[in-house]
Amino acid sequence: MASSMLEAKPLIGSTSCPVPRNSCGQACIKRCALKGHKKRCLFYCNHCCNWCQCVPPGYVGQNKGCCSCYNNWHTQLGGPKCP
Repeated sequence: MASSMLEAKPLIGSTSCPVPRNSCGQACIKRCALKGHKKRCLFYCNHCCNWCQCVPPGYVGQNKGCCSCYNNWHTQLGGPKCP
């Protein structure tokens, strides 16, 4: 398992953009539609969605404030983990 996957996961908080785990795939396809590195984007989006149970509406980087868990999950280097 990659070291970036071993860090502490954020707390699941309230969200105004909930996504049931069984709908993460569809939500992430939409979120990553404009991203050049789709495979990587989809991997991280699905990982975040499965934990946080939300995906912000719009494309990568947009509207992250609707889900604090998704917005506050960072890599070891401090960058955003969730697209």
